[in-house]
Amino acid sequence: MNFRELNRKKNIYLRRLKAKAGKCLFDFKNKNRFTPSKLKTFKKVLFLRNDNKIGDMIVSTMAFRELKKQLPNSEICVLAGPASAKVIENNRSVSRIFICRNKFSDILKTGLKLRKEHFDLYIDMDMGNTFLTHLLMFLIKPRFAFGFNKDKFKAYNITCGLDFDANHITAWHAAAFKALRLQKPEARYDLFVPNSLKKEIQKFLSKLPTAKGFIAVNAFASSKHRCLSALQIRQTAQSLPQYNFILIGPNEQAERLKEASACKNVFTAPKGDIFISFAVTAVTDLLITPDTCFVHAAAALGKKQICIYKESDKPNQKIWVPISSHTEVIQAPDEFSALPAEEIIKAALKALS
Repeated sequence: MNFRELNRKKNIYLRRLKAKAGKCLFDFKNKNRFTPSKLKTFKKVLFLRNDNKIGDMIVSTMAFRELKKQLPNSEICVLAGPASAKVIENNRSVSRIFICRNKFSDILKTGLKLRKEHFDLYIDMDMGNTFLTHLLMFLIKPRFAFGFNKDKFKAYNITCGLDFDANHITAWHAAAFKALRLQKPEARYDLFVPNSLKKEIQKFLSKLPTAKGFIAVNAFASSKHRCLSALQIRQTAQSLPQYNFILIGPNEQAERLKEASACKNVFTAPKGDIFISFAVTAVTDLLITPDTCFVHAAAALGKKQICIYKESDKPNQKIWVPISSHTEVIQAPDEFSALPAEEIIKAALKALS
């Protein structure tokens, strides 16, 4: 067992220990009893999504839309991280966004603030509780609280069992809606990219050398082991010279990758936040990515894509595979940079045909 694996196991153990402490300290008795008739009385709903994961937020937009549709008299509020909050700034189904970092001081301050809102329903989609989520629940004290596999928690008065590894992420939302006695949500994500931003990107693309089309490439993922290399980008671009490749993702990393790839039909997107990357995805012909954030963005935008998953991690792939018929899936070794470029080229030709 290497150091990285030992360190991971140590961190998991400490998180579990802290979570148990949080349950002992903050798990309060919620005496309210939920019945379907009480749905009509809900005025404020708070959806917990403060993990700051952008891909998860995109997936959750299906729940925001369906909650607003089925509870039209309720404010649909979202507790979000700073980065993920940007994804729903233009979302018509979300009434208010509360930004909170997953830190003790932020949780304490935000929890006390949200307690004054008197939320009727608190929806927690996480797989498990942490010390901070126990504290947050204790501070907010919602009228009703939903969570998965929460039979042993007194603060949650709506729950259902779920095997997370056996179900796609959209099935998690469907199970939550069923437990809340709501109609099954439509498995479709919402991502609203301003038209002004799309026009800006189209203007940028029009100034590039004439090409048959454009391929967006996000080479970066949360782990360095799941990132694509400059060599893979160069070989793919050289094999498809009729297309211009637009590198999206973190500005500085994309620029360094372009320089390293040294290919005349590879360009970087204009600098800006993640919505620049979403706008590029929206107006190009194909997206290539190893990151589930962009996988779900492409699905929301109805774009063709090639998504790259770790072959040894089939459970994760089952949960996060995109809900799109315009998808080519590539199985990669643990080090994505070892994936032969021929596999990407083959998938691209198939997707573009």
